[in-house]
Order: sequence, then C-alpha cells, then structure tokens
Amino acid sequence: MADRKTVTRQTFIGEKGIALIERRCLEMGHLFHPRRVDHGIDGHIDLVEPGSGAVLNLTLLVQSKAQDRRFSGETDDAFHYVCDQRDLDHWLAGNSPVILVFSHPERDEAWWTEVKAAFPDAASRAKRVVHIDKHTQRFDRDAAQALLHLAVPRTAGLYLRPTPITEVLTTNLLPVTEMPPTVHLAPAAFTDYRAAGAALDAQGQRASGWILRDGLVLSFHSLRDAPLRVLCAGDPERHETVEWAGSDDLDTQHRFADLLSRTVQGSYPDLRWHKDRKHMHFRATSHLGPRKAGKGPGSRGRTVFGPHASKSDPQRVGFYHHAALRTRFRRLGGVWYCQLEPDYCFTTDGHTEHPYANRLLAGIKRLDRHPAVRGWTRAWANYLNHADLFTEPRPVQFGGLATMTVDRGIDDRWWGPAPSGAATEDDQVSSADGQESLDAVLAAADTDTQDLLSLLQDGDSEGDPGAPRRRSHGNKARSAGRRSSRRGGSNSAGRGQ
Repeated sequence: MADRKTVTRQTFIGEKGIALIERRCLEMGHLFHPRRVDHGIDGHIDLVEPGSGAVLNLTLLVQSKAQDRRFSGETDDAFHYVCDQRDLDHWLAGNSPVILVFSHPERDEAWWTEVKAAFPDAASRAKRVVHIDKHTQRFDRDAAQALLHLAVPRTAGLYLRPTPITEVLTTNLLPVTEMPPTVHLAPAAFTDYRAAGAALDAQGQRASGWILRDGLVLSFHSLRDAPLRVLCAGDPERHETVEWAGSDDLDTQHRFADLLSRTVQGSYPDLRWHKDRKHMHFRATSHLGPRKAGKGPGSRGRTVFGPHASKSDPQRVGFYHHAALRTRFRRLGGVWYCQLEPDYCFTTDGHTEHPYANRLLAGIKRLDRHPAVRGWTRAWANYLNHADLFTEPRPVQFGGLATMTVDRGIDDRWWGPAPSGAATEDDQVSSADGQESLDAVLAAADTDTQDLLSLLQDGDSEGDPGAPRRRSHGNKARSAGRRSSRRGGSNSAGRGQ
C-alpha cells in the first residue's frame, strides 16, 4: 500500500490552540483573526469597546504556544518558557503589541503575557525566559480589560474613547463638623500627666479633654473652674478656636490635633484608653457578655466586646475581644478630619491584657482583608456619630465618612491581599507561610483560626463574597478583598486615604 500523507499530532494540537484562542476572545467580546501563513505571528485580535460593541481599530498581534505536555518547570502555580532568539527579535522589532498565549487545549487551559512587558531590558532579553503565573495570567474573559489597556496608545490606529467610568471612593476620614468655640490655656502647675492626674484624683474628680504641652495646660473646658483649676499655675487665657484650627504654624496644629484627640477620648464613657497600645477600645460589659454597637448606614453593627471559648476546654473562656480604634487628627484642605484605623484588643478577664495578645493580633492581621476593614471602619464611624435623647452633646462632633469621586473605574477582581512585605516585623508571624503555620501559632494562645475569623465576618461582612474564609490545608487559592459596585455607589472605607 502506497504511503499516504499524514497529519501529525502536533498539527492537531496547534490548530486546537488557535481554536481555543478564538473562543476565549469571543468570550471577552473581542475578535480573533488567525493567519494562514505563520512567520512568528499566528493572528491578531481586533479590540471591541465593551457595551457599545464598537470596533476600536486597535490591534494586538498573537503568537500561540500550544502543548499537550507540561511546559518547562510547570507546577500547579507556574511555569517558564524559553523563546527562540529569532522569534524574540521579530516580536520586539515592531511597534505593535505582541502577546504570547500558552495553552493546553486538551485541558481547556490558557495563559498569556505581553512580550515587551516580559522582556523590559537587555538582561531579560539575553535570558529569553518567560515566567508565567498560572493564577494571575489566565487567558479568559477576565483578561478582556487588560488587553484593552495594552493598545491604549492612539498612534496604534483610530482611537475611540470608551464610555467614561466614575467611581465613588469612601475614605476612612471623618470630618469634624462642630467643636467648642474657645480654647483655654494657662501656665501648667505640673510637668507630667501622672502628677496632674494624681492632683485631680485628690479632689475626688476625674476630668478629660486637657493636655500638657510646653509648660502649658490646654483644654476646651474652662480652666477657671473645678476640677481643672488645680492644674493651673497662673491665670488662664481664652482664644478663639478658629484661630487655632486655621493656623498655619505646625506646632499650633500639633497642639490642636492633640487637644482634639484627648477631648474625643474622654467623650465616650464606653471606651477605655490603652496607654501602651495607643488606642481606644470598648470596655467589658458588667456581665462579661457580648455587646454590639456601630449600627447605622452601611453597617448592621458589630460585636464590639465578647468572650471566646478555650479551644482545649470549650466550657472555659479563652479570651475576650475588644474592638479598638486608633485615631489621628489632621487638617486637609482647610478641614479637620479624624482618621480611623480599626484595631483589636484581647484580654483574659475583660481588663487584663491576654499574655498572648501579640500572637492573637498577629494572627488576625494575617487573616484581615478589605471587607473586614471596611465593615469595622463604618461601624466605628456610626458609633462616633451616634446620639440620642440620653446622650449629652459631645464637644467634638463629626459628619459622615468623607468620599471622593475619581474618573477611573477599577476592576474589583484586580484587588488582592496586601503583599507580606508591607507588614511590620511585629505583625508578621515568625513561621513559614501557610494556614498550618497560622494554626500552630494560635494553638499557643489556646484558640484557632475560626475564633479570629468570627471577628472579621461579623456584622455587615456576613455573606460578602470578598470576606475571608477558612482555607483547607493545602488550598492555595487567594482570597481578595472586594468593593461594592461602581458608577455612583459608595465603596470601600480606607482606600481613599
């Protein structure tokens, strides 16, 4: 029987790779046009404007690399590919963007990279190696927006501006809307807070909302009357608050910010100042039972104090958690704001700090994600603004969380966990990465990960797809904080700052 012409297996794999690229482009809303003559370019993508369907006259060149076997060094997370020198020279010679699409057509898997981004300098071009992250470089419908960004230069052809997208960002800044009209100051009779506090205790009265600075005692309250009169070594003076609030002198601004901070700390009886941690946290309830607070717009409230059972003995309380808050007052654009930084405190009995507080704090910061920070920020904003018939008017009052509108929309799926390098040494757990390591650290505190997750998933984070979930051992899926919808919706607290 005469020999017949045959089609090699690699030909079928190559054609399947081209078909997979075409199908994925259609899913993205773009058009792929294969080339019948392959000289280092297998086809091109015509980019289409989302929504309107307008062809943008912007083009990306595509080279397919399809295999039925693993790529070099391929694992569940990554692989690399060594490019042919002639192909690399060809791809880098022109001004059109070129993308490489690597695929396993039989498994319906594809990944991509842009050549100029993969080889930004002479050193990388000399090595000719492309490194692919299989989690972040998938070639699927989620890559549609990224492909559009590659062809932004207007010199690539007729540029049709996409429909403008605006986004409202909610910051972690509370504007100060009301403050006392006068600032009182006098020469101070004491040089440190301990001695001044003892003098007030001797009168049988405690008073807050005063500071010692540069030999002076300052307060929004009158210094001529008890109990603060005991702190003065001379006659008090009165100054208009607007003079201090609007001063351009940095020292005056620092004094005023310190005075605002001390006044707010003393305006909420349910909060206790932690000198070492430099934060305020909710006091324990009289019955040591859970307490919720912070209910209001954008938040259903959160458990601000509560017990957690011991892991080894569920009938015994292992620790109590207290919602905590760091504040910083700053003037921006002529307006004073209180910057909110949610924190956590852990005690053994509602008063004494837990001996493993640092481990618990390090553990919760490893689990913390954007939805939890957003929820706690809104809860604290609601609490600081709460007032009713039984609440005396506070000297410093706030508005709602400040927002800003930006002329760019950000795809929520691009947000992920903060890089580990951003954490301080105190916040990092001194063990190998992984859920097993975190569980081992928390075991020393007689607790487990789920106890800490309950703090993050409380209140308005329940049911949020971006809220952290306990990962099973060996699961390398990444959890990412998400934000609420764009186009006029109020978004995440803490990012605008």
